[in-house]
Amino acid sequence: MKQNSHTGKITPSKEDYLKVMLELSDNEGIRSTDIANALGVSKASVSCMMDVLKDEGYVTKEKYSTVTLTENGRNIAANVKRRYELLKRFLNDILGVEAATAAGDACRIEHLISSETTDKIDRQLEKPFECK
Repeated sequence: MKQNSHTGKITPSKEDYLKVMLELSDNEGIRSTDIANALGVSKASVSCMMDVLKDEGYVTKEKYSTVTLTENGRNIAANVKRRYELLKRFLNDILGVEAATAAGDACRIEHLISSETTDKIDRQLEKPFECK
């Protein structure tokens, strides 16, 4: 995945913003107010992060306009969302963790898990359930 030469380290906070933006995205673009509401942060915080994400090549943004994910931003967001969904399913369906707890844990783990572990969880979830 080619990154912009100005791209900084992708932090959990950046990943959260990108994931929420992917979930909110449509053909019209994404409004800062919707991002703020989804993440429970101020519009000022969203504005600051949008400047960072724009400088790093993850979003395009015009002043007083909507925000759109770039291809790179969309790819990162999709990967974060995939890790989250796999972890949530694994914790809930395989380990029997209560749904709300599984969702919260998956949100925290998604930023730390390796691609190897993610792929193995994916393969495990594809296996038919075996009664013992």
